[in-house]
Amino acid sequence: MGALLGRNVDPVSLDHIASKIAKGASIGAILDEITQSEEYVNNFKQPERNMHFGQPRIWNEREYATYTGANKISSIVVVKLDHIGDFILALDSFAAVRAAFPLASITLLCGPWNAGLARSLGVFDRIETADVFGAAGESALPSFVKESLGDLIDTPFDLAVDFRVYPETRWVLDHLNASHKCGYASGASQSRLTVELPQPINVHSDSLALNQRMLMLSLANAVGAFFGRDAEFSGPALRAKLTADAKIDPSIHQGKKLVVIHPFSRRAIKNWSIEKFLSLAGWLTSAMGAAVVVLGTEAESNSVADFADRCAELGVRSLVGQTSLVEAITLISEADLFIGNDSGLTHVAARLDIPSVAIFSGVAPIEAWAPIGRNLKIVHSPVECAPCYLPNLDHCRAQHSCIAAIDFEYVQSQVREQLDVLSRSSWASCDT
Repeated sequence: MGALLGRNVDPVSLDHIASKIAKGASIGAILDEITQSEEYVNNFKQPERNMHFGQPRIWNEREYATYTGANKISSIVVVKLDHIGDFILALDSFAAVRAAFPLASITLLCGPWNAGLARSLGVFDRIETADVFGAAGESALPSFVKESLGDLIDTPFDLAVDFRVYPETRWVLDHLNASHKCGYASGASQSRLTVELPQPINVHSDSLALNQRMLMLSLANAVGAFFGRDAEFSGPALRAKLTADAKIDPSIHQGKKLVVIHPFSRRAIKNWSIEKFLSLAGWLTSAMGAAVVVLGTEAESNSVADFADRCAELGVRSLVGQTSLVEAITLISEADLFIGNDSGLTHVAARLDIPSVAIFSGVAPIEAWAPIGRNLKIVHSPVECAPCYLPNLDHCRAQHSCIAAIDFEYVQSQVREQLDVLSRSSWASCDT
């Protein structure tokens, strides 16, 4: 199949093509869909960002800070400029936005033919109109200039959402003064979208999930979920759920700040050097006066020769292979700081709002797999070959450069910053 298409085909695409063949689709129809997919990738992919390759840095995208922090969305503009049928299909999406932001002031920008319908809904606080498509679908499109938006151009909004799935109105977002703009992916807008769903490829599909109502509702729900976080499943409330009545040995703290380290993951290609992790643990114990505990499975411990003995020599307590998952989570919930690779326990620590430093390789895009937490530093090093999606180090031809470029001193500096934030007065000021 790869030879036929002239490219590497990912497993998801292969499964999709196989399902089409099983449904009796012709080769011509399948090739048409593949061509459309390729055109989409070429026309609508994100522009390259300026990066200093091979330099460690903190992944601190503005959107990620919004995703994990407390957000006050008090003013919203909803863009829905197309015709009556499209407007009716969007009703559930309008309701979803109102439900997600019940206290916000919501402005609707719609075609003038839909203004009366919009007023009768009782969803919007303000309704403005602009004629982009013309009242009749077959009529010539009106001559439209940004000034038609009136004072909306100068009105500040916290959030703007264009519910048109296709790109004809996406450029309107460029002329709105909104801190966050959301919509379906399109090369028609110069704005960087905070929530940008992929343009659907619906050729030869019989799925009603591609109905315009469902697509717009998907965007509405994604926007609501992005700017909100269920307190019941985060922070202290989640700690109570996951740890229940589990307890830890008070002697683990030793009356000191507790740092929990998980220097492993299920895939070695994701892992920072174990030697650097041990050096970090030793520094935390000797120079920073912390009580350091290392977690992991027995299999992970066996992957490093004399691991427990090496921890003991550093004054570090190894509980590798000695805790259940619930016990490990309980220990993390008591920690003052957590340090780990891209692993399940790192996601747990972040979601519990434990101050954390996470070290990410270039295996997968951070945007897709970033942990969610209010006090998290993600350390990574941009490299040209990332994301590689490689299963293991045997396949890497770049000497694991995404991890090798993350030096000990840089991670140490980020750990120190986290500790300083915790309590600037209680940690010894020591040179590295």
